[in-house]
Amino acid sequence: MPKARKKKNSSFQTTITKSVFLYGRPNKEKLVLLQQMQDFYTALINRDIELLEQNPAIVLQLVKNDKKDPEMRKLEKAIRTEGINSAFCQNAFDAAVVQLSSRLNNIRLDLLSEGMGIFAQSKVLFAMSIMGCAKQKMEETMQQMEGTFYEDCTKTLHELSEKEFSNLQMEFQERYASKSLEYRIPQLLFVSVPLDSRLMKIEQSTDTKMPYVITITNPLKTRQRITIPIDTSSHFLHKIQNNKMAGTVLMQVRKGNLRIGWSYDSTRQQPATTNCIGVDTGISDCFHTSDGRKIGSMSPVIDFYHEAVEPAFAELANLRNKKRKIKHFLRKHDLPEDVRRSLIKKMDHLERMIQTAKAPYRKKRCYYALLDHEIKKSVTTYVDSISKDTLTTIEKLDIKEFNKSRKVNGMFSTFARGKLQRKLMEALNQKGCDFFEVEPDFTSQVCPVCSNLNAENRHSKGFCCTSCGYHDDADHVGAVNIRNRAGDKEILELCREHQYSHKNLQNAIRIVYEKRHIAYEEKKQHLHESRRDPVTSYMMLQDLICD
Repeated sequence: MPKARKKKNSSFQTTITKSVFLYGRPNKEKLVLLQQMQDFYTALINRDIELLEQNPAIVLQLVKNDKKDPEMRKLEKAIRTEGINSAFCQNAFDAAVVQLSSRLNNIRLDLLSEGMGIFAQSKVLFAMSIMGCAKQKMEETMQQMEGTFYEDCTKTLHELSEKEFSNLQMEFQERYASKSLEYRIPQLLFVSVPLDSRLMKIEQSTDTKMPYVITITNPLKTRQRITIPIDTSSHFLHKIQNNKMAGTVLMQVRKGNLRIGWSYDSTRQQPATTNCIGVDTGISDCFHTSDGRKIGSMSPVIDFYHEAVEPAFAELANLRNKKRKIKHFLRKHDLPEDVRRSLIKKMDHLERMIQTAKAPYRKKRCYYALLDHEIKKSVTTYVDSISKDTLTTIEKLDIKEFNKSRKVNGMFSTFARGKLQRKLMEALNQKGCDFFEVEPDFTSQVCPVCSNLNAENRHSKGFCCTSCGYHDDADHVGAVNIRNRAGDKEILELCREHQYSHKNLQNAIRIVYEKRHIAYEEKKQHLHESRRDPVTSYMMLQDLICD
């Protein structure tokens, strides 16, 4: 029976993977062979992508990126090119699966952010919805899965009538078809060739001035090996000599030069944490810290998306709608032959415009470049400002929890769904700083003074408690609450207890804050009643401050 996978512990990693580069200058004959190898590998991936895309029976494996599935391995052997190294073909097949899996997952996340609900929440249901599976089969599949999340999915499916299910599935498939046109089938132009122990060997050189020699087995020709001396900087040479190689080597041929990406594992000691900073990931601003800092601004990036990217894709969607209307009109009406030919010609013209449209995708690439630049700048600014003994507390961002309004979901979608936080975690690990993830529920709605949990506490970018009157910037309040939650043993225990049921977790957290607010109000009332006794008043005030 399949089991629900638990989330990996994303706190401090004692071992991280780094890369160094080796360079070689092969002669013309060897360069031609290496270039042929690289071109053939790229063509092989594109061929596998096309074959996999045309096979509807493996949609689930593609969505789950399950390359080791028996059916996938059987398919890989069936389409393997004769006379080509099996490891080479297998690596190309795995790369094709990764490309298609990434495309399908991006479509799924976009549909989820647009409110498609149950069909986009689970990868299994997403794949089954694409294949057009019946409601009963979906329920039976969900019942075989372990975990509260899958139980909730089963319950939601069971509560739907056949008519409601049919309408929702039809709407899903229409929107999926529309999104599939936006995310084109990957067509790679250039790919680095992965070389594992089956295809290459790196050894120290004995008869050349270069420190190392790489021996590559030509996968296109039996028993042909290419030996190339390779060089590197003194810094990289020190890393190679003192660390063990991890994973595969990436070979790249560009402008007559050979570049080898060599990865190794770096082990570090976990630092002693003496300081704690809460970091709230915003929408208009990148980071808000609990010590009152604002780092980075996403406003220009979001504005560019709304002003340039969205109108371009809206125009493309308009062309598709025009073509669809013409097609529908031709199907419904018996027209004269000359009119029919004219409409078909117009429809073909619209199709050429759709297929050759480059502006929307160019603007989208520009948006991603702007986004990456701002993320890199903001992450670098924050990481450089802290010491190694600082514990950074951040919120868990899970797409399943983006159940806000359609407008807010769109803003989160524009914000690249946690890309900023992933880069932040990578940078913290690189520097050797510890970090801790906490559940984000109600961090921007609860008062850090009196624990009053009320949605009315937050007003856009401002925060004003409806109970005690405490006011501050809403993002700063969120950062303070995120920092405090790292040491809140009661809420951390609730998170472990309800890790597979988000609704139950929210209810439990709400009850905890209600109890704390009542306790605060009782202490406040006792303090008010004991004003005449200065000693008692002072002691109770100290208790409130400590709390």
